[in-house]
Amino acid sequence: MTPRSSAKSAAAKDEEALKSPAYPALRWRGIAALLVTLALILGLALFIALMREGRTTLGGISATWVLYFALTVAATAGWSMAGVLLVAFAAQRRVDDVLAGYVWTHWPLLAPATLAVMAFMSDAVNHRLVQTDDLRWLWATAIGVWAAGQVLWLPLSLDRIRLGPLQIARDAVLALAGGRFTRLTFGLIFVQFVLLRLGLALLWRPIGLFERGSDVGAYEQRARLALQGLQPYLDFWVEYPPVFPWMASGLKLLSVPLGGDEAAFQVLFSLAMVVFEAGILWLIHAIAVRIWDEPRGLVTAAAYAALFYPIYIANRHFESIAVFFLLLGVYLVIRERRHTASLVIALGVLTKLFPAAALPALLAGQSWKDRGRLVALAVAAVAGALAPLAVTGREFFVASLQNMLMRPGWETVWALADGYFGFGWIHRYRLATHTALEFNYTPDLPAGAWWAAAGVVAALYATLAFRRSPLTPASVVWTTGLALVAFALYLRGWSPQFMVWLLPFILLAFPGGRGFLIATGLSVLALLEYPAYFVLWSEHQWVLWIVVVARTLAILALGTVFARRLWREARSSKTEPAMAPNSAHA
Repeated sequence: MTPRSSAKSAAAKDEEALKSPAYPALRWRGIAALLVTLALILGLALFIALMREGRTTLGGISATWVLYFALTVAATAGWSMAGVLLVAFAAQRRVDDVLAGYVWTHWPLLAPATLAVMAFMSDAVNHRLVQTDDLRWLWATAIGVWAAGQVLWLPLSLDRIRLGPLQIARDAVLALAGGRFTRLTFGLIFVQFVLLRLGLALLWRPIGLFERGSDVGAYEQRARLALQGLQPYLDFWVEYPPVFPWMASGLKLLSVPLGGDEAAFQVLFSLAMVVFEAGILWLIHAIAVRIWDEPRGLVTAAAYAALFYPIYIANRHFESIAVFFLLLGVYLVIRERRHTASLVIALGVLTKLFPAAALPALLAGQSWKDRGRLVALAVAAVAGALAPLAVTGREFFVASLQNMLMRPGWETVWALADGYFGFGWIHRYRLATHTALEFNYTPDLPAGAWWAAAGVVAALYATLAFRRSPLTPASVVWTTGLALVAFALYLRGWSPQFMVWLLPFILLAFPGGRGFLIATGLSVLALLEYPAYFVLWSEHQWVLWIVVVARTLAILALGTVFARRLWREARSSKTEPAMAPNSAHA
């Protein structure tokens, strides 16, 4: 039975249960789940109040202690109640069935709740918990896992996706080991890809005629502030959305047992990128199979594994994280898991802005009600991540936002028209907010030009998002590719590593040798821009003109390809069923 058919049968059973008068509002499983959830929420509230105000007795409870306890209960219980009722209503499921699945997301709270109870019973435990950091790893990990579970549970439940870690691991092993390694299979491609990337991450230190260091050194310098207890957006400003700066701080803290130097940070950074790059390879294959067929899916995966430029960039920049979220969002839209896709796209936007290119495909072909729910979920995810930073570190949050919005252009037609022929420049000192608005040149182009270009991109996105044509797997990819091209052409600043955004879509559009050659050609163009131009020819501005114009025309041509493919899909969809992958891959 396929996941789609099993989901339909589950939905039919739930609808029958909802209509049956013989079933009570809450059966025993729902009541048990409700009581366990409430107990774990009370344990969390006790832990928060203990950590903030210390131990107390019934007669000595202060108003502040009660406030922390009550706010935690109200916020957590309110979220739980709203989420359960929303899923029960939107997915047409019984409340007790939703509760029975939801209670498992609260089990990590057993750790802080147990620590809180033990602290009231033991002076030694209370001292270690409140006065030292000995147990911080335990309760912080548990609360982090719980918070991630709350974020994931809502869209997964709306999409009727049931996560089973053991089942997922088993399926992954079978997928890799199922094919013979004496012939070309995706398992063989994937294993070779991961082993090669792991070897490079652990043993390769870039050298060469053009090597002048990578951005990883800059990431490490800023992440080094975490050793002083300083965090991005709270204690200093950054030029990126928050996901990667916080991830870099975590990697720096993890590097301390390995020596804590830049080399240790580089190894951990590269290992993290291997995970995301492996995910990209997996998604490229899965998407290509649904657009084309298994043979062309294998060729597409092999072409990506053979490209040099993603290897080069993965050890120097963090583009792989956002590319992974973009492709995962596209894949989930193809699989009709749109609520989960909206969350994934939001995570991508919190890493870099370009995964927003998947939004038109997410919304296309949906009713206004469904569009509103999907947008609300994505906005809530972004706001939920940014709001604590905005409240806690308002000055540095605003400074980071101002730097991203007001930074002048570089390495684009916009920048060259302004007479600027350098690379993207950011002030190195981040501990003062005023440096976020100090730039190395002032653009002459009127602000109206930016707003006019933004209006064109917004109009294109709206046109793509509000189409009523039924979607196919191919049209989802062409829609996203066209939106990504429009975003790339609009950008005031362009760094050569941004080319890896487009490479998967080139390979998906042209599976086989032609796609590999086109992707290689654009990779060479990116290498001519950096390091070649800035190392060898930076005194000859006409060279940058040639490179930038050639790149702009190439991206524009790629957008034309996506637009034509999308137009053809729209015509063929009038006579063919939509979103129906080949039966062999359903």
